[in-house]
Amino acid sequence: MKKQPKYMEVYTDIKKKIAKGTYPIGEKLPPGDILAKNYHTSKLTVKKGIDMLVSEGLLRTRSGYGTEVLRTPIDNSKVFGPNEGLFDLVGEEHVTSKIHTFSIELPKNEVATILGINPNEYVYNIIRSRFIDGDPYSIEQTFMPLSVIPGLEPKHLERSVYGYITDELGLEIKSSHIWIKGDVASTFDAEVLSIDPGSFMIEVDKVVSLSSGLPFEYSLSRHLYQDFIFEAVFVEK
Repeated sequence: MKKQPKYMEVYTDIKKKIAKGTYPIGEKLPPGDILAKNYHTSKLTVKKGIDMLVSEGLLRTRSGYGTEVLRTPIDNSKVFGPNEGLFDLVGEEHVTSKIHTFSIELPKNEVATILGINPNEYVYNIIRSRFIDGDPYSIEQTFMPLSVIPGLEPKHLERSVYGYITDELGLEIKSSHIWIKGDVASTFDAEVLSIDPGSFMIEVDKVVSLSSGLPFEYSLSRHLYQDFIFEAVFVEK
């Protein structure tokens, strides 16, 4: 498994400590040289992790004053970001999946256009439902080009597809473009998620690209509205 970059370790650990109250709101973090010693890394690496927290609005850095905690992170125990999988957030032991469709087919023109491929290039068409601790969480339909993600099998869908892409194929997931909209539950949604047909749902449409800029995924993920939180932090430069 690919080792997490050191700056991400710094970012994740400090964020957890803010959430737990180890670093309460209004308190300053230890100086950079102390943090570098604690994390066995360089001050530059520590700064990179802290800059990510600043960009999220959790910290504020002022020259001559230090780095101050501004707010605690939202509890995202059931919410994951554009480039993260569910395993990353809640842990593998809490997640189960049910595969409804796994096929290889020619894409519709709309799907081909979004993925930047020719309509005569085959794609995986995957529909699966996800559960957290046995409770319904989402239904996902995903399209991936075979030419970009070779060798995908149903066994990978029961675990982490992103894990297969990064750990086994050695590819780097870089960016996402997402659209969020409201919708009502279809008969299939209602049956799988144990809700009434016509219930309000949140749909997240997403195009994910590799570090090369090549799109490798177009997905439509439908969520129970009560489990969905969207967080955005805007920081003036």
